[in-house]
Amino acid sequence: MKNSILIGTNNAGKLFEINFYLNYFNIYQDYKKLYPSNFEKVGEPDEVGKTFEENAKIKSNFFLNHTNILSLSDDSGFIVDDLKDYPGIKTARVAKKLGGEQEVIDYIFSKFEERKGIRATFYCSIALTGKEKEIICSGKVQGTLLPVHRGNGGFGYDPYFIAKNQSKTFAEMEKEEKMLLSHRFEAFKKLASQI
Repeated sequence: MKNSILIGTNNAGKLFEINFYLNYFNIYQDYKKLYPSNFEKVGEPDEVGKTFEENAKIKSNFFLNHTNILSLSDDSGFIVDDLKDYPGIKTARVAKKLGGEQEVIDYIFSKFEERKGIRATFYCSIALTGKEKEIICSGKVQGTLLPVHRGNGGFGYDPYFIAKNQSKTFAEMEKEEKMLLSHRFEAFKKLASQI
């Protein structure tokens, strides 16, 4: 479908943020935005990559192959710097396995005697794939983890993460404030410079 772009995610939080960044950076503003829900029996790919970049590419290629439409996908998560990058690319799967984000945070803090200053990094890779193009960009934001949920905004691990030089968690920030500081912002800034 000419002049269309498929945003390859069913995650409502990610959809909101990706649309924000497409508008903010004026990326494909004149294109019709489509989503997996616009198509029957598309399904979702198996995320078998070993890096965020590989998984983003797997997703965008999957949606391109199933719809023949320029596709943009994101793979993101958070990394505890002192736990060999755990949970990393398995961020969502680990939360599902352990029963939720708080359970993952509890597990992480159980590995440290000192419960302050646990360094973490939010990481995002985005892949834009079309018949004649492929662009992969990544961004990250570093900070520290809190042992308890703080704030009611955002999604995922936002309530447990305080970015470097900030005093509020991502979940305590106004939506736009958070989105202009995030790992996804850094990735989309790079994408905008390459289109």
